[in-house]
Amino acid sequence: STCPGHKGCDTMRAEIKSKLAKLKKQSSGKTARRITTIAKEGDAQVSLVGLTNSGKSSLLAKLTNAKPKISSRPYTTTKPVIGTMSWKGVTIQIIEIPSTFHAMHMNIAQNCDGVVLVYKKGELEELKDQIAHFRIRKPMVAINADEELEEGQEKIWGILGLIKVYCKEPGKKPETKALVLRNGANIEEAADHVHEDFVKYFKFARVWGTSVKHRGERVGEEHILEDGDVLELRMA
Repeated sequence: STCPGHKGCDTMRAEIKSKLAKLKKQSSGKTARRITTIAKEGDAQVSLVGLTNSGKSSLLAKLTNAKPKISSRPYTTTKPVIGTMSWKGVTIQIIEIPSTFHAMHMNIAQNCDGVVLVYKKGELEELKDQIAHFRIRKPMVAINADEELEEGQEKIWGILGLIKVYCKEPGKKPETKALVLRNGANIEEAADHVHEDFVKYFKFARVWGTSVKHRGERVGEEHILEDGDVLELRMA
């Protein structure tokens, strides 16, 4: 509907109509009832959803190791594209959902841990209507594809309800790979994630970060951790 109607765009309009016809045909019968999921890899799974030419592919390429097709032509992405975002010791799987809003593809967004609404000026309300149509009620954040990389990464992390904690051994530097826990997790849960014996033989822990008043403060297993804390577990 937004493609120019002059003669020079006849080929583009014909290609778009052909793609839409094929997709409508695929969505009929048993195909429409098929459920598509993508196995989660990493600490969380997030979907990028947006209208055509909203900048989803550009954002995916900026955030991850993926190399999606980027074009000014509408509906360049015809199937989900997967990338991995590595950020501050956390690994997040990011999936670009095609702008055709096929039910099978939207089911992927429904099963993710969070959804990123990728938009250009004036598109956000129409995009929200599409999300409401598919009854997707996952944590969401709206990101303009032109936003700075660090800002986008922080926004994505912020909707997931998780914290990152960096474990360390006595006398050594913290590990670069983060331990990812639910928001509100305590020392006992962190120890159980490291190894089941750490809970059994737990003596005390030392924590550096915003959850304590003093650096390296000694705490017990009920202490609530916060995002970015450094944790040192001591065994009996």
